[in-house]
Amino acid sequence: MTITVDIRTNRPRSRIFGRALLAGAVAAGVCCLVGPELAESTRLLVLVTAFEHRWPSFLVTVVLLGAAVRLLSDRPALRRRVLAVCAAAVVGVVWFRAVVFPMIGAGWQETGRTAAPGGVDRYLVVEEGAAMIDPLWRVSVVDGSGLAARHWPVGFFNGDTAEGVLEQVEWSGSDALVVTTGDGVTTVRLDARDGRPDRELSVP
Repeated sequence: MTITVDIRTNRPRSRIFGRALLAGAVAAGVCCLVGPELAESTRLLVLVTAFEHRWPSFLVTVVLLGAAVRLLSDRPALRRRVLAVCAAAVVGVVWFRAVVFPMIGAGWQETGRTAAPGGVDRYLVVEEGAAMIDPLWRVSVVDGSGLAARHWPVGFFNGDTAEGVLEQVEWSGSDALVVTTGDGVTTVRLDARDGRPDRELSVP
């Protein structure tokens, strides 16, 4: 019994798939480069969440690039070199995320979420983390919902001194927050249209 394979059909399909993977790698690379800046400028919650760290988009870029070269290149030596570099990059990123990042990252965890009074589509978020032995807090406001929701930082607080300890954050109406720290009480006013705070606190 003879089995034949139509290489002429298989090869074009592989190249089409390879080009699609290469396009995906380029798109992921562009996102890795400009995504954080775009998130910072637009303050869209979906972008802020997606690009808080660059390593996920970098990892996707490397994996897609390696797969694309594997399908598109007719030179075995080039394929081996590119795949070796991509594999090393993947191992490096995974090692950084699993070993180094937990030591240098703050390990942020959401500890409070409070809706604004008066039925306004806005809520307050409090997160806690740590820098070695010092407690950290960050406070933000999310205005709106869905893809149009915007994320606004309100304050960052470092508990390495008594003045930097965050004691309380509460609403004072739908367009203002009262922030109490060891350094005193501060009122942060929000834009009634999009929730943007009039200042960003940092203590100390």
